[in-house]
Amino acid sequence: MTKQIQIDKELFDDLIDYFWSKDFPGGWLADEIRRKLNSKLDKMLARELFSQYKRSPTGEEREQARKAYLDHKGISLSFRTDREWHDEIAPD
Repeated sequence: MTKQIQIDKELFDDLIDYFWSKDFPGGWLADEIRRKLNSKLDKMLARELFSQYKRSPTGEEREQARKAYLDHKGISLSFRTDREWHDEIAPD
């Protein structure tokens, strides 16, 4: 297991800007850095969506945030809770 450190969001944003600029460096190491930055961005987005789900004040907002989180994670409708599945396909 590798050690992990925390960096300021400002530095993280600067790294993103640098590695996605039109003058970005090339090579295997730069590609590996981009891959890891993409992974971190994905994790940050998932965490934000999950936090919105847990902290939303109304049931409707919680449900929307929950669906956004599950969509982001790629969870199929058939693997979601019965309530959500039946709500989306309920016959008229």
